[in-house]
Amino acid sequence: MAEIKNSFLRSKMNKDLDDRLIPNGEYRDAQNISVGKSEADDIGALETVLGNQLVPGTDLGNSNLKVIGYYSDETNERLIVFLTDYTDVYPSGQPVYAPSTSSCFIYSYFKNDSGVWDYIPLVKGHFLNFSTSDLITGISLIEDLLFFTDYRNQPRKINIQSANPLLSQNPTYYKNEIDISVAKYNPYEPINLLSKVVKQTTTTGTGSVLAISDTTGIKVGMTVVDYTNIQAVDYVHVITVTANTSVELNASVTTSSAVDLYFLSSTMTGESISLNFNDGNSWPGDPDYLENKFVRLSYRFRFDDGEYSIMAPFTQVAFIPKQKGYFLQGDEIKAYRSTILDLMENGVQNISLLIPFPDTLNNVNTSATADYKIQAIDILYKESDGLAVRVLDTITTTDTEWTGDIDVLVYDYQSRKPFKTLPESQTVRVYDKVPVRAFAQETAGNRIIYGNFLNKYTPPEYLTYRVAVGPKNTTKNFDSWVEYPNHTVKQDRNYQVGFVLIDKFGRQSDVVLSNVDDTVNTIGPNTFGGSTIFNPYNIPSDAAAYPIRDWFGDSLKVQIDLGINSGDNGLPKIKGLFEGQPGLYANAIGSGFNIAGVAPSINGFPITIPNLGEPGFRYEFTLNGGSSGVPIIGSFLRGKYTDYVEVFDVVIVGADYQVFTKKPINKSFYSLTVPATTPDNKFAYKINQIGWYSYKIVVKQQEQDYYNVYLPGIVNGYYGHTQYFGDEIGKTAFSTLFGDNINKVPRDLSEVGPEQKQYRSSVTLSGRVENWDFSNVNPNRQYNPNTNTSTLTIKHSIDAIGPENEIVGNNSATTAHPSIYQGDTNPYLVRINTNDTAIGQLDSNSGSTDFPTLAIYETNPQESLLDIFWETQTAGLISDLNAAILSDFDGAIAWGPYNWNQLESLPEGDAFITGIYPIDKNGQPLVDTSIVPGSFNVFDKANPTNDLTSKFSFEKTGSGTSGDPFLYNFKTSATDGDFVFNETENIREFTLSAIVETAAGITSNSLSLSGNLTNFAPSIDTLTPINTDTSVVGDLRTLTGLNGSSSNVANENTQQLFWTIEAGNTLNTFSIGASSGILSKNSTSSPSGQFNLTIRLADANGNTANGSLYVEATQVVNVASLVVGSPFTASPPGSFNATCNGSGAQNAACSNGTLVTYYNNGGGTGGAVVNQNDEIRTGPNGTNSPLAASGVYAYNCVQQGPGNRRYFDINNSNGIVDIVSVC
Repeated sequence: MAEIKNSFLRSKMNKDLDDRLIPNGEYRDAQNISVGKSEADDIGALETVLGNQLVPGTDLGNSNLKVIGYYSDETNERLIVFLTDYTDVYPSGQPVYAPSTSSCFIYSYFKNDSGVWDYIPLVKGHFLNFSTSDLITGISLIEDLLFFTDYRNQPRKINIQSANPLLSQNPTYYKNEIDISVAKYNPYEPINLLSKVVKQTTTTGTGSVLAISDTTGIKVGMTVVDYTNIQAVDYVHVITVTANTSVELNASVTTSSAVDLYFLSSTMTGESISLNFNDGNSWPGDPDYLENKFVRLSYRFRFDDGEYSIMAPFTQVAFIPKQKGYFLQGDEIKAYRSTILDLMENGVQNISLLIPFPDTLNNVNTSATADYKIQAIDILYKESDGLAVRVLDTITTTDTEWTGDIDVLVYDYQSRKPFKTLPESQTVRVYDKVPVRAFAQETAGNRIIYGNFLNKYTPPEYLTYRVAVGPKNTTKNFDSWVEYPNHTVKQDRNYQVGFVLIDKFGRQSDVVLSNVDDTVNTIGPNTFGGSTIFNPYNIPSDAAAYPIRDWFGDSLKVQIDLGINSGDNGLPKIKGLFEGQPGLYANAIGSGFNIAGVAPSINGFPITIPNLGEPGFRYEFTLNGGSSGVPIIGSFLRGKYTDYVEVFDVVIVGADYQVFTKKPINKSFYSLTVPATTPDNKFAYKINQIGWYSYKIVVKQQEQDYYNVYLPGIVNGYYGHTQYFGDEIGKTAFSTLFGDNINKVPRDLSEVGPEQKQYRSSVTLSGRVENWDFSNVNPNRQYNPNTNTSTLTIKHSIDAIGPENEIVGNNSATTAHPSIYQGDTNPYLVRINTNDTAIGQLDSNSGSTDFPTLAIYETNPQESLLDIFWETQTAGLISDLNAAILSDFDGAIAWGPYNWNQLESLPEGDAFITGIYPIDKNGQPLVDTSIVPGSFNVFDKANPTNDLTSKFSFEKTGSGTSGDPFLYNFKTSATDGDFVFNETENIREFTLSAIVETAAGITSNSLSLSGNLTNFAPSIDTLTPINTDTSVVGDLRTLTGLNGSSSNVANENTQQLFWTIEAGNTLNTFSIGASSGILSKNSTSSPSGQFNLTIRLADANGNTANGSLYVEATQVVNVASLVVGSPFTASPPGSFNATCNGSGAQNAACSNGTLVTYYNNGGGTGGAVVNQNDEIRTGPNGTNSPLAASGVYAYNCVQQGPGNRRYFDINNSNGIVDIVSVC
């Protein structure tokens, strides 16, 4: 017979086509099969797939564990399984991190060396943050690198071989999020070029020799300050160091014991800029390599699996001019003769790079106990006029520089050439592009591809800060005047300053600008405005206020009024108000805690952590009020070497707190910094791994390259022959152009004639140095383009450039005039229109033999077309910035304790929060405050576009005194303040915010309060008895009630009512409309009597999971009987043989309970249930009920057997019984 064969080479299931049309090689449906792929003759044949079997004893002793993902590695015969017992229900739609009590694992099920199947943990710990509600949606294996994603956490990766090389049940290689994230740690700190040593002397009094028992780190040439008696402007420095005995200074100073002395120096050194260069030793570097270069330096980390971090911020240009920029004897003459300034070549030859690490050098390597898994560091080099980033050196964990319990690697750069160039892909990699969350993940070769991802978080819309330009700050902790001694902010320029926020893994926000536009704030000499500021040239009066000797350069200054915030009070926000904002990495707990009195004991070691029995560190302090943010177990403090250290135990004895950590804390953050009697505010933190971690300040400045024009003096007015032209003093000036100045002030050569000898120039000039009084010991001086009363820069334009005889005429009186440099050679002159602002020296008709004298003009800058921000060295942790702001902030930082009691039944205009007050940084109530007009806002927390401000109000009570402080009551609106608690969460959760201003005019950040509408039970209107009878079918009454809202608006107080009958409804006689409340009677066959119905009225559609409440009441229904005839039961009609079973058995209706009720209306004679001539009907309503059909009926079913079973027969359609007998 015919035989049909089909192979399945295509391995394709096809459910689209009709069975008759499916091509060979495809199939309609299959389960538990695979298609053979061997090279044998059975290729394409269907093969059964091996089934699964439960491996006993693999529940790890936790019956709540669930598999949320797995990967079958057939090549290596192992199964990778992801397990957890934690379920995040996402309250309010927000994630809740897996608690420390949860179990999260990655296990490997494999065949061991003995050929026995075994399983071991690869990674374990709640930091995995798995949840049974978020399955692992993508798993890929590239060699030993296992990549996985779940859209709950950021994409992650582990090295299977590194995870548990010893097959331990307690693997430790991966123990933090930073170890397993695909995006690697971001080195946010730039290289430090400041050497800073803090010492104390035992010398008290005045003198130049200071006794210091430990002189480690102090070198000849270091600047010395104590910021009290010894200031930067005193120019005190070290001239001799006697090891561990004393130091000698260049000047006599007044000192006392127990006072910190700061020894400071830039790590940029060179023969022409440093005392005792290289400590007097021979130096192996190239002395001329950096001479004509402006270089910046940075670094990047290489991690254990070969990944690289992004580049850290670059330093400022490593440049100190030769002679430190000072003109020495003869330099002025050289300048105007050569028109270039040799002393402005780079004097830096050696740079000691202080490279910050995220932990001690001994704890950031690739060992199992170390963090961050850093394998090497590249020292990076970039020249100002080049695009390439090059590698100076690569330091690995085995190099001698990489050792010690310090968090700084010191590298001496000795002007060596780089040895390799980074590829362009790394040069432009300024941030990591790994998505923050991804649903899909796949591989292509050795590449990981993500799909359906969220690529970045939303930054704050703005920050509140002001920008100013002023002299460098030379007070404590501001050291740029030493680190970069010759750097300054250029004058006559616009600057726009912004912030970039960065997570710990290198993902950056867009530039965030300030919301401050018009308001200014003056602090000392600095006027702070918005994020954009213009820095004018100094005016003449500035020279008196800041003598050049005391001026260390200018710097941009940022005054941050309010701390950086993100998300919902620092926590991530997936939806609703601040949607997409990740929050902050370190969130201060409460408003901090206050220490005072006895100086705290910090980092006592070794200390045994009580609840762990392990060695650690102790921080002991005395609490002084402000305790809303005290450290608790699981919180974090700022670390000494690493960013944050976890608190593992807390012991409290009265006001004495002992906090235990495994790593030392940072003394600078937790020591007493104020008098002992004053509360000193400190902060503990909760960690949010995905939040903004650090910041850096960026600057946009598009006015770039310019030239200094070094001239051999400027003549004010026409020189020596005013009889021809008039003197034009203060209006016109002249000078000689030659050498490189010809290129700095180029002629306009477009649209010129063949014989033209005079030319214009489009270059504008700003005077910087003028020759002014030849009788003065200093014949030249600084020239100020601005007047004393205006910061408007007056530019000088060029009228003509040409030979002297063309510019001033070919008259013998002009020949070889001594005020014109090289006047006997008919040099090129420049005629300058000074716009009525005089510059230069007047000349007599006979000329001046005092010329030439150096004068300097500055050309207008070139405008860059690159509309970009440039990173600066100013970067740090957001938590440190916020703590500094709060510690120096005297305004409100939060609201005090409150109880949000907003019942649904609250009448319009009543208060739901009463007597609340704002608090300061010490947690103390602020007495005299006000809410800034227009700053009070209320939003629906679940839908931030829903502005509910009009439904709320506030009032202030009190007199603003210490005995009667201002307090606030927050109320619902008197005209629109009603709410309904419905099934959905809309308009149920609220975020209330306001800006608080103190009597001193200090405004706060927007301070938030959150709360919920509380449901109030509904009510049922009075229920009176209902009287009816059995004949009635249909509606009896409409029950009414209210949902608990105080609203009197139609349809609001009756929204989402849900009616049910809970008890008393015998035989389901009655029903009620769930939403209408209509009570109905269902049938005429219902029994009569009194029914006590339990009626339940619920609000919020009866959804108890969403907070529905209910009330119950009894509804009495009296049903009168109107039955006609005597009811009895019998079988349905049938034939005699069917009704009277010949075997003697009961009728089927009798045995299976399907008897029917009939009504005997009489007519016959006899006292039996049914008599001959009785009229039988099917209902109780007499003639209104149908007559029984003809047929044989069995009744009295308790009897059985021949002669005992009873029946009656109706022969006609008149319902009259013809026969009554037995079967």
